[in-house]
Amino acid sequence: MAASEPSKDGKDSILEPLCFPDQPADTSSPPGVQCPGSEPLVCLFCSESVPPPRKDVLLRHLLMEHKLVIADVKLIADVKLIADVPKYLLYWKGRFLEQPLTDFCSVIKTNSTGPVEKQEDYFLLCDVLPEDRVLREKLQQKRLEEVLEQQQKERDDSSFHRLCMFCSEEFTGNSDWSDWQAHPVSAVCLFCDHQSETLEQIYAHMKEAHGFDLHLLKTELNLKFYQQVKLVNFIRRQIHQSRCYGCTRMFDCRADALRHIAAEGHVMKLPEMSAWDQPQYYFPTYENDALLCTLSDSEEGDGDEEHRGEEIPVIAEDISNLRALKQSSVLKQLLKERGGSS
Repeated sequence: MAASEPSKDGKDSILEPLCFPDQPADTSSPPGVQCPGSEPLVCLFCSESVPPPRKDVLLRHLLMEHKLVIADVKLIADVKLIADVPKYLLYWKGRFLEQPLTDFCSVIKTNSTGPVEKQEDYFLLCDVLPEDRVLREKLQQKRLEEVLEQQQKERDDSSFHRLCMFCSEEFTGNSDWSDWQAHPVSAVCLFCDHQSETLEQIYAHMKEAHGFDLHLLKTELNLKFYQQVKLVNFIRRQIHQSRCYGCTRMFDCRADALRHIAAEGHVMKLPEMSAWDQPQYYFPTYENDALLCTLSDSEEGDGDEEHRGEEIPVIAEDISNLRALKQSSVLKQLLKERGGSS
């Protein structure tokens, strides 16, 4: 989760999009893909270093101790797979030893209208600087080359051997993507850290453990898909800010807010629709919020499938002159012109 500091007025300062913590990765890695490297992530100014999985700790250290923000770290490369982020940091660590920080970074002055003693300078390192942009592009290109190389290895692999699960026929030769496995996406509860891999499980958990029935709210309020999205994002945001979404009361921490919501029976108490049915809540509070993927239109699954099909008129395609269409097709003309020019 990105660093964010709630303030007393209920607003929070978020330096990058919030994320739920990643699930523990499988320790077994496919051939040719590197595990989280042993090469640490180093501070650009001091001896502080952290292992790659603790990238956020280093970013927080750079901000709090050295007033430096690196823009769009996630776009540099996937820190879990390759060592591009350590290389990026090492490059700039060397450059900062050669020239002043202000030669490379944009300077952001805080409290610029206040007293001079309360003003602070923060430094932004981003790809607006041509040197930084070229470095990022090189690292991304290297990552792409590694992916393509791995794909080619899989295409050339002739050791594939599988037996059909329904009969005795055997298949050998090129495996391509047959060994690829999708990692299940887990939806996180609105009120605790519980995760479930199916819609039914997460909805049942929220109803049984917290008394929150999203299906009931959807039915009673006749919520369309995007209204459900805004409602979920609204509740996420209020709880993140340690605020009861039912009565707007603020608390010192998230745990206190959740205890209040449960004790006062505010779990199913929503404010006026105008409070949460706002364009700002189209955007997810947590960028990897899989709960949003489980939402559906109120009509889906609630009506009779037979009658639903009757409402959609089907118009047959006129194919009476299909031969003429084929003869005069744009694609055929383009191919003919290309053949003539070659």
